[in-house]
Amino acid sequence: MIQVKSVPAGVDIICLALLSIYIMGGAAIVPFHGDESSKIYVGRDFYFLFLEGDREKLTHRAKRSASAGEYRANLASGSISNMIYGWLAASSGYAITDLNDDWHWGWDYRLNLESNRVPEARLLQIARLASAAQLAAAAALLYAFARITINRPTALLASLLFAAHPTLLLNGRRAMQEGSHMLGIMLVLLAAAWLLRQRRWRRYALLGVCAGFAIAVKHTSAFLVALVFLAVSGLFVYESLGLGDTRKRLRMRPLAGILMAGIVTLLVFYLLNPGWWDAPLETAGDVMSERSALLQRQAGVYGGYQSVAQRVKGFFRFVLMGEAQYFEDKQWAGYDEISEQIQIYERSGWAGATIGGNAIAALVMLALVAAGVFLLLRDRDISFQNRALLLFCGGGTAAIVFALTPLPWARYYLPVLPFALMMAAYALTSVAQAMWKRRDMARP
Repeated sequence: MIQVKSVPAGVDIICLALLSIYIMGGAAIVPFHGDESSKIYVGRDFYFLFLEGDREKLTHRAKRSASAGEYRANLASGSISNMIYGWLAASSGYAITDLNDDWHWGWDYRLNLESNRVPEARLLQIARLASAAQLAAAAALLYAFARITINRPTALLASLLFAAHPTLLLNGRRAMQEGSHMLGIMLVLLAAAWLLRQRRWRRYALLGVCAGFAIAVKHTSAFLVALVFLAVSGLFVYESLGLGDTRKRLRMRPLAGILMAGIVTLLVFYLLNPGWWDAPLETAGDVMSERSALLQRQAGVYGGYQSVAQRVKGFFRFVLMGEAQYFEDKQWAGYDEISEQIQIYERSGWAGATIGGNAIAALVMLALVAAGVFLLLRDRDISFQNRALLLFCGGGTAAIVFALTPLPWARYYLPVLPFALMMAAYALTSVAQAMWKRRDMARP
């Protein structure tokens, strides 16, 4: 039997390259979503800041007070994807007047199209490729993270499951912020795993840079960043007070490093959000207020969770079953243009596949994830630090998403998927390795 260790490392690079091609290859035909219009619309921030030198238009106060017909954007929108799409538009020769207007959710598709609220086709494709490229980078980082924390077979399989997951592909390919979001998440996790291997000042700083970037991409990444910082800090305290140190003296250098990483996080986030520069504390309050109001409004319009049972069902659908949700507004089911795009996408072979897909397969996925967690708890070949990081951050993310997600929207469950896919991959590779070992022992 060929052992994975005997396979050249170049094979891994080839596999990741093929997965990246697959991720980016389907971006051109992914079904349209209204939020793509909104994100490209906010790409005006790049023009205002870098081409016109008018930073005042980026401030949250200016956006909030803008009257009808003037530039206005969601206060809680992350800054990274906006700037990327604006830079791509400007670099491709688009003037600010060439950009589409914001999507109007009170109108149907045809009226939005006629009112210049659908991005020009070439600009939309460029933006989608940028988002898909970031998702492809996230898949490669997932491989690196799984290889550092678990092992190479799990890393290969987890990256494959990630790159083929319909929900990740659908949302990460669209010109929204999910591609950047997944990249930010994986950067933080990989930086934390790298730090646990060797505690150096530059690695603390790198964790801070990645954390600041992740929160700037999408502010809800702050939950994962908090979990990572708690996990790393807790491990340092545990190592100081509980691992054979008879003096049981708390070492201050690791905690000073975490403090430095936290300061770097705040600085990077601040620098990447020009709209916050004048009044960061006031802006933070406005963002949290508007985010809360937006979620309440969405739950009221589209129907939010009313019971724990509904939350369990939503978690089952979007994490374990991997249901691809092409639109959240049921009216979109009546748009012929969108229905045609969905049919083309699903027949193309670019839409991905998952272990889930139906209730029975989702139960299999649940069993694999649970088995992966159980095996990870018992596997002494994996360091305690890596097991703690995976279980604390994975379990914490699942609990936060389960408790705080207000309505059944698949993209809100994306942060759970890297952990779930890693645990499923670990269970499968562990079973395969056990079978190979038993087979080798049975040979005369």
